[in-house]
Amino acid sequence: MLKNILAVTALVCVASAAHAQVDTVRATTLPPAQLAEKLYNSGVAKYNQKSYRAAILDFDKALAAKPDFAKAYYNRATTRYELKEYQPAVQDYDQAIKLDPNTFGPYFGRGQAREALGQSAEAEQDYSKATELKADYAPSWYYRGALRFEKGNYQEAKADFDQAIKADPAYAYAWHDRGSAQRQLNNLPAAIQDYSKALSLQPELLPALLNRAATKRRAGDLKGAMQDYNDYLSKKQDNALAYTNRGATRFEQGDFKGAVDDFSKAIALRADYAYAWNNRAAAYLKLEDYAKAEADASKAIGLNAQYAEAYLTRGHAREMLRHPDQACQDWRKAAELGLEVGNTYASNSGCGAQ
Repeated sequence: MLKNILAVTALVCVASAAHAQVDTVRATTLPPAQLAEKLYNSGVAKYNQKSYRAAILDFDKALAAKPDFAKAYYNRATTRYELKEYQPAVQDYDQAIKLDPNTFGPYFGRGQAREALGQSAEAEQDYSKATELKADYAPSWYYRGALRFEKGNYQEAKADFDQAIKADPAYAYAWHDRGSAQRQLNNLPAAIQDYSKALSLQPELLPALLNRAATKRRAGDLKGAMQDYNDYLSKKQDNALAYTNRGATRFEQGDFKGAVDDFSKAIALRADYAYAWNNRAAAYLKLEDYAKAEADASKAIGLNAQYAEAYLTRGHAREMLRHPDQACQDWRKAAELGLEVGNTYASNSGCGAQ
């Protein structure tokens, strides 16, 4: 019924207009190219307002008016990427590249969409093409470097991060990730310098603080590592790994009670964190609290039955609790799981043949 009423009303309005004497003229239809540009600009404005669905409608109309509008394909693809519609985004980037193969943006965008789809090899190719077309665009180098880092190609990753930093010396993430590549290449002083630079550019980049702490610890600078862990944990108290790593640093410093405290905080945050349970067991061993050490190692094994170090730890605890047979079983299990030192402990303790 509603549709009929609206239809009648519309007809009445048209009829009235036909008999009216007016001085105005009808607006003419815009030429297709001009209409497409107007709709395109409207789509860009809506994209910038994060009204992504509305932006796509405008880009659709722009492309209907001008099917060879490369920029409209590119921006519709970018909008679809924001909506996590990665495969349609790739298809739009394909069209943009077909229409304008010498612009870097569609290659970079398609690389990101392909990476989101798990197509790492194809994404790397797209980032490479983007670097060829615009060598001073730092993100192309950075994202390709990140992909190469994930594949374990640390030297190639470092080279890409070098280029990203050359293109944009204020790119904090590139400094951070180059630090991680340096760390994997065992260039520890250089890694520390890169993490420090990242922090100077972006003080709230907390992963750089955590990674610098781990690198300092690996380099033997336990005091410096502790300072970084303390700074990190003063700002973020919900990271079990940070407490575990600070606990390990305290353990290496001989502060076993402090280590127990940190491992306990890690466990409170993540009750299924097998490494924290075993580490606390090791600290209890140092404090000669063997019953607690056995209980914590057993908990670690319950969480991860293939955790060789936990069997080794529990074996030591059981030895001190005068349970030699159980200790021997644990050491042999550790050896079975790849820790040959388990056989050494079993042999030195006089464990009989199995």
